[in-house]
Amino acid sequence: MFLPISLDEGKRRSPTFSGFDVVFVTGDPYYDHPLSGVAILSRLLDTKGYSVGIVAQPETDAEFLACGVPRLCFLVTTGLLDSTLANYTPMLKKREGVLVPEHGLILYTQRLKALAKGSIVVLGGVEATIRRHTHFDYKENKLRRPVLLDAKADLLLFGNAERSLLILLDRIHNAIATKPDGAVLTAERLDDTDPKSAGGLSHPGVADRRHVAALREEHGTVRPVFEEIKDALDLPSLDGITYLAKEPSGAELPSYEVCVAEKEQFSLLARITYLLPDNAFFERCGKGLVRHNRPSHPLTEEEMDLIYSLPFERRLHPFSKHLRFNEEMVGFLKTSVVLGRGCWGGCSFCIIPLVQGKNIAKRSVASVLREIETLYAAGEKQIADLTLPTLNMYGSSCDLYDQPTTIRSPILDADVVVYEKVVGCNQQCVGCPHRKLSDDLIPLLEGVKKLNKKYSGTSLELRSALRHDSILGQKQLFREVMHFISRLKIAPEHISENVLRAMRKADKKAFDEFLCEFETINREQGTKKRLVPYFVAAHPGSTIEDMRILKKYCDERKIFVNLTQVFTPTPGTLATAMYWSGENPITKEKLYVPRTFREKKDQKNALVQEEREFVDENG
Repeated sequence: MFLPISLDEGKRRSPTFSGFDVVFVTGDPYYDHPLSGVAILSRLLDTKGYSVGIVAQPETDAEFLACGVPRLCFLVTTGLLDSTLANYTPMLKKREGVLVPEHGLILYTQRLKALAKGSIVVLGGVEATIRRHTHFDYKENKLRRPVLLDAKADLLLFGNAERSLLILLDRIHNAIATKPDGAVLTAERLDDTDPKSAGGLSHPGVADRRHVAALREEHGTVRPVFEEIKDALDLPSLDGITYLAKEPSGAELPSYEVCVAEKEQFSLLARITYLLPDNAFFERCGKGLVRHNRPSHPLTEEEMDLIYSLPFERRLHPFSKHLRFNEEMVGFLKTSVVLGRGCWGGCSFCIIPLVQGKNIAKRSVASVLREIETLYAAGEKQIADLTLPTLNMYGSSCDLYDQPTTIRSPILDADVVVYEKVVGCNQQCVGCPHRKLSDDLIPLLEGVKKLNKKYSGTSLELRSALRHDSILGQKQLFREVMHFISRLKIAPEHISENVLRAMRKADKKAFDEFLCEFETINREQGTKKRLVPYFVAAHPGSTIEDMRILKKYCDERKIFVNLTQVFTPTPGTLATAMYWSGENPITKEKLYVPRTFREKKDQKNALVQEEREFVDENG
């Protein structure tokens, strides 16, 4: 059963329903699958006794109010992709049919604050995480303030938010419950709905404008005033949260104004946050002071197992907008099974470490196999993937995190042990002796083989990418993985040494060795499986000559290229700081930066056109 998407659905679900505790507002369709952050958090809150409503891709006032005004707060996200990047191609052409507005966090918060005056709004998800500091906006070609300030939201949760959200909601609830009636509550009524904006209703339970007015009368009465309960929330003690502070604490980042005035200062901000990913910071912006607490620790295996055992429908809500189109988009994901989160590759252009963390949070082998067996028993014939940002990082760890600390897990309602790192490092994890690779994936794949025998006609197709340099230290695992692929995705990104340095990727020699090992395994296993390499054009440091070198390299080795992306500056990354400042924040090296659309196209075409010619000439 899906969670409610309207007040009427909430009433049908529970005879004692009197309104939602929290309402998610998301720019993605309501996809009740463990690949969706909103699905995970909403299911988790539901199991903890919170009444949860979900508003997906709202456009009209009526849609924003489909679940009424929550008792505790609105939880706002634009979804699995930054809303501006979702709306524009790398060449800044507007994409068609995108239902989330650009700068969606700002617009959603403004709408909710206008429609539900006094309500608490908490931002979260990908866009909130990567835009939480002063950041570069590619569409506007300028630096922007921390998004919490521009959105005028109350709080922002970044990264993996399960623990932080449960603790925050408990504190909001307690802050309200322990105050005398009226001491920290307000009785503001919602403004009248604009008749023009209430049309086009798509949510069941909101029939017309008169119904919206009734919702206001019933649910727009009393709510917590954030500023009056803020001190009771003890925000300095909560990991993974950004908020407006009165006093500075933690390390200071260059201010927004300083970054705007001096590009080198923005480069310094990127350097600090990259090299100290576990630290707390504050940054000044005008008269305001934004505090970023330390990130949440990676979830333990027990916490991960519980979360991914929640009762997901594994499909889109039937009232989703553009239902058939979206079903085609996510259809093959239905039987994808999540292995874990995080990536320590350290690529300068990647947001995964910002969003999921650098250390791997993994599910147990037993938990993953139980989910696969459940799918097989339900009649599914193929598992579409075992998903992890980098497949062969499953089970890996860093032995610099060696200081155990006990914390309370609101997920398990029990104490858990997490690990701190007290020794600094350069965050160059690939090849570091402190990074411990693991072959934990091998017993998992062996378990899948047994299930495939038990359930006739079933199979597993691995689609997640490997890290081509680190798999060279996992040759047995490499061979096991090859049994479960029809083609192998890898991301060398480039082979020019100066570009690879800017990307913080392995050198060309590692890719050469990988290609040899791949062909060796193909011969051993009597197969002709092919590679699907991913390359990036127009990355900072890349010239047209670098792309010609890459083209020649691929031609000589008969590497077919069909995944080539023009670099898009994404908020929060080192590469975006390179794009804006013209220097490498880590080495201080000055870089060539391709900026014009013409050159970006030329760099991509230098590789792609040649590959087309290769296919034409060789069939």
